Amino acid sequence: MNARKWALAISALTAAVAVGVPPAMAQAESRHIGDLCTSNDYTTCAGSASFIKAGDHMLIWDNKADHHSVVVTGQRSDGRPLELWNHSGSDGDGKVDHNLNLPENGWIRYKVCLGEYGTKDVLENTCSVSKLENAT
Repeated sequence: MNARKWALAISALTAAVAVGVPPAMAQAESRHIGDLCTSNDYTTCAGSASFIKAGDHMLIWDNKADHHSVVVTGQRSDGRPLELWNHSGSDGDGKVDHNLNLPENGWIRYKVCLGEYGTKDVLENTCSVSKLENAT
C-alpha cells in the first residue's frame, strides 16, 4: 500500500473514532483500495483488486452494495484468458482470492471493472486503467 493510500485509510479511521463512531462500525464503513480501483476513482472505489506476486494471487474486493459484481479482465503471458469475478457481494470483507498459477517469468496485464455476473457482461465505462505485473 503506498503512503497516500495508507494515510487516507488512517485518517478516515481516526476521524470515525474522533466523532464517536464505534470501531466496528468504522471498519464496516471502510473499503479496501487495492492497486487498482473501478473507474480509477479513489473516492468512489466500488471495486478494487491487487496482484500478490508471492503465490500469484489476485485479490478482488467488492466495496459497495450496488448490485454489481467486480471483475478483473486482461491478458496473461501464457495466452490463457483472464476473467476473474467476485460475485459474493460486499458483506464481510468483500474479498475473493484467485490463485493464477502463472508460469515462471510470467506476467499479467489487468484492469478492474464492475459487471453483471449472471450474463458475464463487463461494464466497460467503470474499468480502471490497465496495469502490468510480472510474476517474479
